[in-house]
Amino acid sequence: MMNNIYAGKAVKILGITKHTNMERSFTLDAHIHGMPGQFVMVSLSHAGEIPISISGFSSTSIEITVRNVGKVTSKLFQLKVGDKLHLRGPYGESFPLEAFDGQHLLIIAGGTGLAAVKPLLECCLDDDEYKPKKLNLLVGFKSPKHLLFKKELDHWQKKGEVIVTVDTTEGETEAWAGGIGFVVDFVKHVGGIGPETKVVLVGPPLMITNIVRELVHNNVREENIWTSFERHMKCGVGKCGHCRIRDKYVCLDGPVFNHVEAKSLID
Repeated sequence: MMNNIYAGKAVKILGITKHTNMERSFTLDAHIHGMPGQFVMVSLSHAGEIPISISGFSSTSIEITVRNVGKVTSKLFQLKVGDKLHLRGPYGESFPLEAFDGQHLLIIAGGTGLAAVKPLLECCLDDDEYKPKKLNLLVGFKSPKHLLFKKELDHWQKKGEVIVTVDTTEGETEAWAGGIGFVVDFVKHVGGIGPETKVVLVGPPLMITNIVRELVHNNVREENIWTSFERHMKCGVGKCGHCRIRDKYVCLDGPVFNHVEAKSLID
């Protein structure tokens, strides 16, 4: 009997962390050996199936971070600890950890893009196998109330150089000590950027375009920039063609691409 590559495994929700009214992290009882940058397919009965980046690994579980924006995610937000969902994966290409070992690594993320690079940060800062010589994190959110992973950000600030910025503080009742403005405006505040700097960039397409332009202006070589594509994927295994761009399948050949290749993958 042939295995069904579309069949998911039922996994239990071990914990739920509420970041904002729209974003939550779910810790799942899933024994998955994956790599930073990969994703899983999450399905719920009578709702559908969606791809979600893995935002955390442990020896006994994984974490996914979800923004409530559709039918599947809205039903996922109704679940409680102890409930089950179906999971398959991991899928896709990961970030090239060996390329960052002993190098200056700059990670730039916008909003929920931080979830996709969180395992990379944890690997580089807490694991001795792949250690950048220097690590900078530049992350931007809409406003202070949109911040994700506050405890983790505090931890990373003790181990690396972290800049957190928000687009605006309008309407906020508490003082904000971080930066104010778009992420691209803070690239120039990262020290030591140059031709050998390795960059991981995750966020909306317009943000990526603007930041790549700023990075190149600061002498970063395009072949030293990696991005993660946000694209609607249906099957995760290269069969349906929904995520195909020219001769590439984002679910198989990505979602992580070197920018030299990524800039030609335009619909």
